[in-house]
Amino acid sequence: MKILVIQLRRIGDVIVTLPVVSALRAQFPQARIDFLVEPAAAPVVRGFPGVDDALVFEKRHFWRWAWDIRRRGYDWVLDFMNNPRTAQIALLSGAPVRAGFEAPLWGRVYTHRLPRPSVPQYAVQSKFDLLRALGLTPSVPALPEIRVTEEDFSPVGGWWKEKSMDAYAERVAVMPAHRRPIRRWPAHKFSELIRLLNGKKDRAVILFGGPGEEGYIAGLRAPFSERVFAAPVAGLRQAAALLSRCHVAVTNCSGLMHLAVAVGTPTLTVYGPTWPESWNPRVRPHRYVQTSGLRCIGCNRDECPYAHECLEWISAERVCGETESMLKERRAVPAGGR
Repeated sequence: MKILVIQLRRIGDVIVTLPVVSALRAQFPQARIDFLVEPAAAPVVRGFPGVDDALVFEKRHFWRWAWDIRRRGYDWVLDFMNNPRTAQIALLSGAPVRAGFEAPLWGRVYTHRLPRPSVPQYAVQSKFDLLRALGLTPSVPALPEIRVTEEDFSPVGGWWKEKSMDAYAERVAVMPAHRRPIRRWPAHKFSELIRLLNGKKDRAVILFGGPGEEGYIAGLRAPFSERVFAAPVAGLRQAAALLSRCHVAVTNCSGLMHLAVAVGTPTLTVYGPTWPESWNPRVRPHRYVQTSGLRCIGCNRDECPYAHECLEWISAERVCGETESMLKERRAVPAGGR
């Protein structure tokens, strides 16, 4: 049996699709399972247990890819992205089983269609619902899991040693960026949070960002002369390796948040226009904060027509309090625990 899983982009979306691969592998141990993904998110797919081949899709070569996928002769194509391009790929694959969520017009190409959830639920469970529609019963953990290696850590190991990171009893990752400003807790809030967290001499605060976000990260770090560091901008595997060595990650709802979850680092996520029910594990040790009393909470807009109250109303003191509580929980774990 040959199965193709499609989730082309957005690092977080790709990460929360990985449990699907584990569920398929548990059900079909002898199957060939490939994953179609764009270059930006490919590093989290390559080498993932259960994936035979990470097919790195380039949209400018659409027809070459469509022909190659058809030539591979998949029995099942599972489209978790569900846009017109991926629906075309599913149709052109010639696979007898093509599964996806209902969509206007292009949804007709799927032999098995499932309505989107009527109420918010964790994204992994929504993807598992598509497997259930195919008669499968996912029995693997719903949280994504990425295993990091010394090879992943090696390119940033010199930076880690130079900054003496192992000397700090507590390392707090802070991920303040997001490609959409509406989903970003304001910079002045993050700055105040860093000031509050920076009070303990045995604690390091490590700021994480991606390519193009170096200036934003540098601006947040600038006021602090010690114990606040900017992580080197490297590949996703290197970011995963660094995050796995942190004790808590404070973050917007972003791809890096999902990466932290996947490497087992407890996350505290600040939510505004998106629903925690859809994107947050909502199980210990992970937590989230969100304001209340606004009718527009969960609007899912790309631009705010108001004054961004959903995030402006969340105080640095509140987020710091939750972070300190998570660190206290960690300190209460017996020796030998995480």
